[in-house]
Amino acid sequence: MKALNEPRLWLLIVGGVGVLWLVYVIIAASVKPGEDAPPSALTMDRSLLVGEMADFEYAFPPRGAPQIPFLHEGGSVSLDDFRGKAVLVNFWATWCAPCLKELPSLDALEGRLGGRKFEVVAIAADPRGPEAAQAFLDRLEIRHLDLYADPRLTLAMSIGGADVLPVSILYDARGREVGRLVGEADWASPEALRLVESALP
Repeated sequence: MKALNEPRLWLLIVGGVGVLWLVYVIIAASVKPGEDAPPSALTMDRSLLVGEMADFEYAFPPRGAPQIPFLHEGGSVSLDDFRGKAVLVNFWATWCAPCLKELPSLDALEGRLGGRKFEVVAIAADPRGPEAAQAFLDRLEIRHLDLYADPRLTLAMSIGGADVLPVSILYDARGREVGRLVGEADWASPEALRLVESALP
């Protein structure tokens, strides 16, 4: 018991623990798990943020999707209804020229990847209501996107997107925000497809 009171013994113990910690840090830094794995938005791989996706910002930490209802086919839905598939939520409005320019590329993305694992949810954040939004979708010959609407802007305000449109938010299959892009982008571009495909379940 007397030896435990020796300062030199404690110095050796603390020094030994420090050396072990240093060895662990060196080994951990040199090992790169999943080095052969393809890039994934779910692991916040920055190599995906190029070209049209250069302004995409990963969510850190990942946030859950807000459970605020919005309109679809005369009823209400929430983002929770899309659990099990990755979702790209896009907020647009009839008065927003960049939004209208972007919609055809979102339509092409839905046509290419839409299905059991993925959906583009383009929400008209427009006080003029679903009828006005549908007229613009028809005029732009949008064929693959369903009409969703948030005429009171409650969902758009909850994600901070009511003032600056368009806003696109990518959610994983568990309803967690992967990241977002504020402003217009070509969602049918190769880099957009690569980013979205990497987040599919």
